[in-house]
Amino acid sequence: MTAENQIRALHAGVCGADIPVERFEFGAGIVLRKTYAHIMAPYLAAFHPAAPGKPHPAPWKAVSGGLGFDVSLELSVPPDVDPPKPFDHVGVLWFLISILRLRASPMLRVPVIASHPFSDIAGLPFEPRFWPIEMESQHFCPVSDPPGVLAKADLDWTKQFWRAAAKLYASSDEFETGFVAADRVVWSSSMALALVSLWGALERLFTREKTELRFRVSANIAAYLEPSGVARVALFRVVRGLYDKRSEAAHGSADGAAESVTQTYNLLRRALFRMIEEERVPSRDDLEACLFGAYGSA
Repeated sequence: MTAENQIRALHAGVCGADIPVERFEFGAGIVLRKTYAHIMAPYLAAFHPAAPGKPHPAPWKAVSGGLGFDVSLELSVPPDVDPPKPFDHVGVLWFLISILRLRASPMLRVPVIASHPFSDIAGLPFEPRFWPIEMESQHFCPVSDPPGVLAKADLDWTKQFWRAAAKLYASSDEFETGFVAADRVVWSSSMALALVSLWGALERLFTREKTELRFRVSANIAAYLEPSGVARVALFRVVRGLYDKRSEAAHGSADGAAESVTQTYNLLRRALFRMIEEERVPSRDDLEACLFGAYGSA
């Protein structure tokens, strides 16, 4: 195998934030480090049909617009890492960035994965391989002030818990649905659809019943997230109001949808954090125990 065909590791170009250190190690050789690359996707127009297997003949003309990303970080996964099921090496890159999106900043993205470190690519005597990944537009930020620099505490939390989260992702359809719903909200161009999606995930996580759904899911979420007392009652009322907004969105009303999406996202985010830290998705018995003050600290 020639040097240009050897892929020694996969390197995800990350944009959307920086880190407070030069490099951060997640273990097993997985490293997030500072780098720089500008990824460009200009629009071009050609005016003659291409022959089979050939590029379009000249002239080519530039078209206004296009895409551009400033990659400031590089997440590298070595070839000998043992990825937790159900992930392969690319899946490990996606899952780690998705955990960082959930914990640290929802505006992180990976526009491209490279076959070699970005700092080495300019000097290579052969063409590296690139795979475009998250190049679609991010339409919505569910937090008011996404950080420009990721907090060290959030990096440490991700290092500690990402494998536990991967186990939940592999073993629980409910957790997987909630995790993906939270991760994809930034790419939703419809606030009504985003709200319905987030609530679909919360319903799967927090109710196994088909009757009195509004009350049951609101009570279960509040009981899971707050200890018995005034704070739990207040949260129950907030959640019940958000569920009403979900119902309005499902029937065509988008009034206040963006604010409701933000609040609902934060509810789901809090719930996912607890599940990850406890390495457990609550069962029906757990949720009943929450309601009556007999589950963990709730």
